[in-house]
Amino acid sequence: MVQKTVYANREEWLAGRGSGIGASEIASALGRGYKTPLQLWRIKIGAEEAADISGLERVKFGNDAEEPLRALFRVMYPEYELGFEPYTVLRQKGEYDFLFDTPDGWLTELATGRHGLYESKTATLLSKADYEKWNERVPDNYFLQVCQGMFCGDYDFAIIFALLRNKDNDAMIRAYHFERSDCEWQIAEIKQKGKEFWQHVLDGTMPPAPLPTFR
Repeated sequence: MVQKTVYANREEWLAGRGSGIGASEIASALGRGYKTPLQLWRIKIGAEEAADISGLERVKFGNDAEEPLRALFRVMYPEYELGFEPYTVLRQKGEYDFLFDTPDGWLTELATGRHGLYESKTATLLSKADYEKWNERVPDNYFLQVCQGMFCGDYDFAIIFALLRNKDNDAMIRAYHFERSDCEWQIAEIKQKGKEFWQHVLDGTMPPAPLPTFR
């Protein structure tokens, strides 16, 4: 059963979302994110502070672009109804309530009534390797994020709506669609390995260095 909590502002959201692993953190817990599992573990047990990246240009750009991207998505994809409520936290009650998600929005597929997760992303592509991460796929950390989001919100599908720009600020828009039925294998790994990582946090025992896995 989905537990939905809406906070009044960012400060209350930060304080009230509680302990656990957010959808944007799960890749690091599984050894496929920007932080190592050890770095994330140290933050979760309070041994070090998480770096404040809110002042970075790419982060500010992404935050500023969220509402314009929602408006553009509504124009480009009228077959969906897109809803949004800021500072919302979704999680499943029970065994996996340590996994949570703060979505960029939620979708209703008008023809079927199915419910989905909406996530917007912005990225600056400076190299061939950067382009390959978005070539008919998304980076692994974003894939893991929407898989956890589908689980936490009990969604049938997810769409990542991405604004990709180059060094000259030329940009393109891409939409990536994920059916939950195709992602259950990844959700199962998130639940299993996320639970193992969180137990290390609860016990205060260092997590092992994982072997990398890729889609």
